[in-house]
Amino acid sequence: MKTLLLSLALMAQVGLTMADDKMKTTPVQVRNDNVKMFKQAGTSTPILETLTTTDRVELVRKFNKEWAIVVVNGKAGYVLISELANLKTTPSTKTLASK
Repeated sequence: MKTLLLSLALMAQVGLTMADDKMKTTPVQVRNDNVKMFKQAGTSTPILETLTTTDRVELVRKFNKEWAIVVVNGKAGYVLISELANLKTTPSTKTLASK
C-alpha cells in the first residue's frame, strides 16, 4: 500500500509538472558512471536507469535534502543529490516535444 501511494505521488508530481506546455528544468550531469535512477526516493526501490556521465539529465526539482527528481530519456525518477553536478545555475525552459 505504501509503495502504491508513493508511486501515485510521483506520477502526480511529474504529471502536474508536465501538464504545462513547458517544463522548467536544469541540465545537470552525474558525477560518476553507474549512477542509479530509482523509481522512488529510496535505494530499495526498483532501478529505472543506470546513468553515465554522458547521459542528458534534466533536474525537475529537489524532492528533499537527499533526493532529486530528474528526467532521463523521457523517464522520471529519483537520483541522490550527492551524485549530481550542476552545469547551469538557472533553470531553462524546454518543451517536451524538443526532447
